[in-house]
Amino acid sequence: MEGKSLPVPAPMSGLPYHILRVGDVLKDKVKIGLIADSLRSGRLMLYPTETVYGIGCDAFSDAAVERVSRIKLRAQNRPLILLVRDMDMLRSLAAEVPPVAERLIGAFWPGALTLVFTARSGISSMLTAGTGRLGLRLSPHPLIKSIFGVYDHPLVSTSANRTGEEPVRSIPDAPRSLIDKIDLVIDGGMISAAPSTVIDVTGKEVRCLREGMIKKAEIERVVYDRDKAVHGNEIQ
Repeated sequence: MEGKSLPVPAPMSGLPYHILRVGDVLKDKVKIGLIADSLRSGRLMLYPTETVYGIGCDAFSDAAVERVSRIKLRAQNRPLILLVRDMDMLRSLAAEVPPVAERLIGAFWPGALTLVFTARSGISSMLTAGTGRLGLRLSPHPLIKSIFGVYDHPLVSTSANRTGEEPVRSIPDAPRSLIDKIDLVIDGGMISAAPSTVIDVTGKEVRCLREGMIKKAEIERVVYDRDKAVHGNEIQ
């Protein structure tokens, strides 16, 4: 695949508008089904989460994942964050779910916590960026829950901005150059929350890669109350 562009899907059909309001989508099972069909066809959507707007696609579509990376101008060594439907989907992607991860999941999922796991063998390097790791999160947002009601693949969830720029917090603020590259935009209004907190649980020491909506002190409280002897006193 090196040096070759993957094919871009044809324009969507069946949905009346390029931009849909999340309230209208949640009231219409037909629209949810059409969104799922569009994801299966390798199309991209810009959609609201409980943190910031994300660019999403089917995580198992290499063509769609490549489009996301090109739009983001994403560094080649940064794994993507994926949304999962449930713990069964998580275990199908992660080689191991260590006890500390289970405690964090119990405390903060569904929510704004991304956990970085060692990926199972066979997971595409387009998702892991060759690191052997990938970030996973369970979202409480009603749109995501509705999609997962009819969809059985994980979803890419990377912030809706080019790398290094501020994430999109409302559709009117989104650059036209970004909107024009997305097949479907779902408008969830203004989002004023912080990005998800990213915690790496792949090593002996828990590492905070990004402090976001959930503060580092909250993570430490869960990790060290039960595991001080193993993990010391402070997340690196």
